[in-house]
Amino acid sequence: MAPNKSIDSDQQHQYEFDVEGMSCAACVANVESALHSIEGVGEVSVNLATESAQVTSSTPIPINKFTRTVSKMGYKLEPQGSSSLVSRQQRSISTWKRLLIIQAIFGVPLLVYAMLEMFTAIQIFPRVTGILIQLVLATILVISGSGYYRRGFQHLILRVPNMDSLVALGTGSAYLYSIISTMNLIQGFEIEGFTTLYFEAAGTILLFITFGKWLEALARGKTTEALTGLMDQMPTEAEVKRDGKWVMLGLDQVIIGDEVRVNPHTRIPVDGVVLAGRSSTDESSISGESIPVEKEEGSSVIGASLNLQSGMVIRAEKIGRESMFGQIITLVESAQLKKPEIQKLVDKIAAVFVPIVLSLALLSGLVWLLLGFGITFAINVMISVMIIACPCALGLATPTALVVGSGIAARGGILIKSADAFQQLSKVDIMVFDKTGTLTTADPQVVGCFPVDTTGYFSLAMGLEEKSQHPLARALLKHGTKLGLQATEMENVTEQPGSGIQGYHEQSCFHFRRLNPDEDLPEDFSKVSQSYDEKGFTTSGIFSDDNILGLIAFSDIIKPEGKSVVRALRNRGVESYLLSGDKPKTAARIAKEAGIDNFQAQVLPADKHDEVKSLQNQSKIVGMLGDGINDAPALTVADIGISFKGSTDIAINAADIILLNDSLNHVVYAHRIAQATMGKIRQNLFWAFIYNLAGIPIAMGVLFPFTGMLLNPMFAGLAMAFSSVSVVSNTLLLRQKNYFTKL
Repeated sequence: MAPNKSIDSDQQHQYEFDVEGMSCAACVANVESALHSIEGVGEVSVNLATESAQVTSSTPIPINKFTRTVSKMGYKLEPQGSSSLVSRQQRSISTWKRLLIIQAIFGVPLLVYAMLEMFTAIQIFPRVTGILIQLVLATILVISGSGYYRRGFQHLILRVPNMDSLVALGTGSAYLYSIISTMNLIQGFEIEGFTTLYFEAAGTILLFITFGKWLEALARGKTTEALTGLMDQMPTEAEVKRDGKWVMLGLDQVIIGDEVRVNPHTRIPVDGVVLAGRSSTDESSISGESIPVEKEEGSSVIGASLNLQSGMVIRAEKIGRESMFGQIITLVESAQLKKPEIQKLVDKIAAVFVPIVLSLALLSGLVWLLLGFGITFAINVMISVMIIACPCALGLATPTALVVGSGIAARGGILIKSADAFQQLSKVDIMVFDKTGTLTTADPQVVGCFPVDTTGYFSLAMGLEEKSQHPLARALLKHGTKLGLQATEMENVTEQPGSGIQGYHEQSCFHFRRLNPDEDLPEDFSKVSQSYDEKGFTTSGIFSDDNILGLIAFSDIIKPEGKSVVRALRNRGVESYLLSGDKPKTAARIAKEAGIDNFQAQVLPADKHDEVKSLQNQSKIVGMLGDGINDAPALTVADIGISFKGSTDIAINAADIILLNDSLNHVVYAHRIAQATMGKIRQNLFWAFIYNLAGIPIAMGVLFPFTGMLLNPMFAGLAMAFSSVSVVSNTLLLRQKNYFTKL
């Protein structure tokens, strides 16, 4: 595909590329640096989430010049559109999975065999056979993991070392030392200091690091699912009037001003205005409004909302990316770069640690050589430094804690989709709650009746609504059943969208409809109606002709555990915030019942997104808990997004954590697990460096002038193994605590 070009007054050329192989912020910087190095290049923008790059230049530049330059950095660049983001990420997942399987097949037996010989008297094979078996297994692992060495040494050459550099140096030194020891042991060269094998060290590191890379690829694939899942929610076709006839067209063929027909129980394809017909629409997944919204001639409708009752004809006003739903997609896309990767912490450490270790190894070897201790002595010291500084414990510190923490969470019904979720949730300052379906029940319920004695009028209302599919009708029938009431048999029932429903019983006409704010009612009914309105309830009345018989109020209600969860979060240092698309009175009531001090009502998806950004601009770590399409932008822009198993697909895909149990208690449980897991990671990293700080000077031989003792590479390997065992053992302590205790 040819590059996108647009020429302005300054003759600027624009190029758009897909980038493959990036895994962290350092990769973005490397690609940007490579592109900037090309003569004529002006602005460069590289997007990690969408794996894309945009470049402007003052002069035309051949495409192959871009691709060659970036390939030298270890990344693949191709004109945008050559392959989809989904296919590239699926290819990445498959590649890491295939490598993980290969390394598990050969790495696990290598580790088991080496440990048996190291810590027990068991000898499965004769000495030479055992050595050759380890050599073959380790060689397969090193060859299969050659990408680590290629990338690691490339970054070393470019003076931007990362975790791959640590892996390359650590496993490379262990493998090289073991090769020399193998020849020494089998051929009897009698080279001093080369009598121990460290093949299992290289194999263990490569196996665990590959496992982490596979998990990372899976997590990044979820980002793409969020975008594709959102796009799948939008209708792809619309019934449009052309030349006096109704024809079905693709959404890309609809133009502003077209008349579009929307049938009952179908999704509205575009934003528009009703030209003919009356109905009600379910906008809960877009605006958060829990009660269906009545529509009549002149009313605005939102694309992707559900038409519940009668057919309508609308005039298309906003289509595709200009519609409210399209704006949600744009917001989700723009929020993809927000999340830092936990691996950046290790990469930053590696950027300092690797050059220091390499310098110390070379320096110590050179010093002993100049002091006249010989080449063997010097090499022995250098290898000891490299082995004791091998990043096995450092490599295990994060993935083992994440695996254990994820397992604990999963057993309790909490699916944590990415490593970043632990880090962000552990530091969260504010938890933002969506109202409908999140802090409250998803479906409206009967919350008030007047008069208190419902024996007569409630049964009449049930009879009218018995066959209706309206959400309020379902709530009415459910409540009446709980009261033990039977629906009164009705005849000639007719439903008029926007005007309620009417029918006849024993030749008397009964009418059930939503009350108007200025409804003329008897004084006692008027007072009760006003009190319901002040609480944000939706109130309907049952009439016999023009005489009101009873009032029935509907609303969603706070979940039973809502108040205790808000209190528990506050006790853990996390404040709560409520964002709702509902009326201010309703939002205020729910916030008060839950014990939430701060709330915003009548917020649209973009408003939720902006409110989360505003909180983040106050230097707050913000979590977002939501379940609808309208929550997707806020879920993605938040530092940590949380949703439920029964939520909309886009909310599930956009969230970092999925609560498989609909109970809000699991938000607190997840926070407990995240803080404990991150605590273990910090402890593991601390101990990994303590071992290095203590072991590296000994390996360098600083004690030799005083004790005459030089650290043998074998003991360096034992120290390295012990550091790994201690890291794993410390991580397993996570299992000793019960994180699911009652709030």
